[in-house]
Amino acid sequence: MKNWNRFVVIGVFLILGTLAFGADTKPVYSFKGGVKVKPGKPITKNDLKVLEAEGKFFSQAWTFVYYLDDGGGGYIQFSHARFGYAVKNILVHHSHYTSEGKLIYRKDILSTKDMHWDQNEPRLQMGRSSWGGFCPEFHLVIPLSGLETDLRFQCLVPPWRPGDGPVHYGSPEGDWYDLVVPIPLARVSGTIRVEGKEKKVSGFGYSDHNTQTVWFMTQCEELYALRSFSDNLAIHFLDYHSPAQFGNKRVSWLIVIKDGKIIYATDAYQIEPSDWAKEPKRGRRYPRQAKITIDSPELKLTGEIKATRLLDVLDVRDETPDWAEPILFKLIREPAFMREKAEVTWKLNFQGKEEIIPAQGIFEYTIVEKE
Repeated sequence: MKNWNRFVVIGVFLILGTLAFGADTKPVYSFKGGVKVKPGKPITKNDLKVLEAEGKFFSQAWTFVYYLDDGGGGYIQFSHARFGYAVKNILVHHSHYTSEGKLIYRKDILSTKDMHWDQNEPRLQMGRSSWGGFCPEFHLVIPLSGLETDLRFQCLVPPWRPGDGPVHYGSPEGDWYDLVVPIPLARVSGTIRVEGKEKKVSGFGYSDHNTQTVWFMTQCEELYALRSFSDNLAIHFLDYHSPAQFGNKRVSWLIVIKDGKIIYATDAYQIEPSDWAKEPKRGRRYPRQAKITIDSPELKLTGEIKATRLLDVLDVRDETPDWAEPILFKLIREPAFMREKAEVTWKLNFQGKEEIIPAQGIFEYTIVEKE
């Protein structure tokens, strides 16, 4: 492991002592204004900009998800985190899944001088990688070694956000988490060169941008996420479950996109995971099926999610030097991100019309646990 990685781990370890909570349960103040089909205020280029770090911990990430017509897919993330007032982490990483389910993962660890923001386009440059643009088109160039990517996201619906403001933890002015969705749904096209072999690709895409001062392992006990696509329907959700310090509170949203419009957005839905299995790296349990239910006067929805393949287990322990692991993971909680290729059957009743629509996408389960 590179010295830079070790430096980040040490910095995180030193800061964690300042992030411990007492025994009292603290409240969670959810998205201000609730979850809405249309944002209370327009989403602009300014909502995607690089922010100055504040507080003891701060992170911001721009995440792009794509699901290809040939059954492949992937996650691309540009992230910037600051731990304390000295340790900073700039990272571009890309998990690409071939149509056969093979994982190709590459990353680029950078320094602050390698990150540049241009507000006019806008455009974020991290090393040789960049994303640029705004609705209706974004352009990504990620020339990582062995995984060179050039993709265009043509937006099919306007930007969206859950509510009108961030989630706060502990108090109305406490640590916060905020999210905007600049690309709820897009058609994706371009090229991906995998280990020297270039391929033209097309498919669907999604992107969100989050900023936060709340530490992820404090904020989240487990997380469920789905980005699912078909020709005339896309349904996405993000579902955080906080740890006991915050009363196991859910912070969630779900959006339904049909025929080029967001027709419904809510945090009032049920998720029932099932068919639990153990991932091969460390035996963590993850669900291979889940049922989604909405029963409201405006819309009724059921979704049967069935995973067809475990694509990826992104484990923070893989980024931890062996000498630090015995101490570090006795004191803090560690996350693992498990991503599955999934087939979904949606049963939708909207405005008196009932439809059964098959979709495909990527189902993600994250567990944060202490061994």
